[in-house]
Amino acid sequence: MKITPINGFGSYGVFVDDVDFENITEEEWIELGKLNTKTLVTIIRNAKFDPTKMSEFMDKWGPKRYSGLLTISKFYPDVPIKRIIELGLRNKEPISQEHCTVIQERFKTRSPGGSQRVTDQKDKNGGTTGMFPDGELYWHSNEAANLIFAPGVCLYGQENMKGSSTGFLQTADYYEDISESFRSELDNMVVIHKWQDGKIHESIHQTQEKLMQLSMNPDEVARIPMVIQSPGGIKGLHYSINTVWGIEGMNKAESDKLFERLNKELMTEKYVYDYWYENDNDWLFFDNSITNHRRLGQVKNRLAYRIQHGYDHVQVDNYNPYLQEEFATEYNVRLNELQNFMVSNFNV
Repeated sequence: MKITPINGFGSYGVFVDDVDFENITEEEWIELGKLNTKTLVTIIRNAKFDPTKMSEFMDKWGPKRYSGLLTISKFYPDVPIKRIIELGLRNKEPISQEHCTVIQERFKTRSPGGSQRVTDQKDKNGGTTGMFPDGELYWHSNEAANLIFAPGVCLYGQENMKGSSTGFLQTADYYEDISESFRSELDNMVVIHKWQDGKIHESIHQTQEKLMQLSMNPDEVARIPMVIQSPGGIKGLHYSINTVWGIEGMNKAESDKLFERLNKELMTEKYVYDYWYENDNDWLFFDNSITNHRRLGQVKNRLAYRIQHGYDHVQVDNYNPYLQEEFATEYNVRLNELQNFMVSNFNV
């Protein structure tokens, strides 16, 4: 196994080559998980790997993290979630038509191995079989306006990946580079997040837009501190470009002016790295707390698999991203709710 820094991504990012997935030990795999928490972006090139085992591997780092079904369940408090799914897949009341279509889309894009397909490939009826079938994706982070966002994401390329890229915008170096006074201002800021259609992809399918909204922005308005820490204890900005709307205590004009400054200073070569796929089986692991990602290039017949996950099994201490007691306490309560929901209903 060979580990080398990614040139052009500041203090972070590594390539990992020559991983033998047929013989890798659990200890070696856990060490790669720990490495990922310290590097923000880890790219295993030419991972000769069976994607149906993807879930099995990622569960060793930590449980999958999706909040969409929990959000839907709160609309039907007297209906068990498995019944909600069953009725949703069959377009039956009392599940609303919107929730039915969202449930159907969620399960239609799910792969047999428990991951989620990201592809433009169609089924025999011409319907979508994966998320984000068309075009480029703007800067975003998954579950951006969700207080209990998934801290990690992995993306495995399976087919026709060359000619496309997954790009990363890290805020950790930026946070260290700015003046002490500006850093102190950011430390005390609370960002107001709201869902805004078209902020990831201007022409994304409406059903997928609703599916993302349920997990990314479960509350109509979310309050999340600007400065948080990653699972590896790295401080940076939870500046999720797809949902940021305002700053608590500022009017809209003042907030927009700050966002313009951050966009101008962050979106530079120093903090951005676009990885153009070298192989159809490159496997990317990236931080979702203080890092944004995007997609550039062609997507025709492209097929990748994605999992959102935690790092519960590779950390010494339980991860809490928030440095302010108010948010840290609420995080623990809501994460415990999600974990109990998943264990009670899906034995996850």
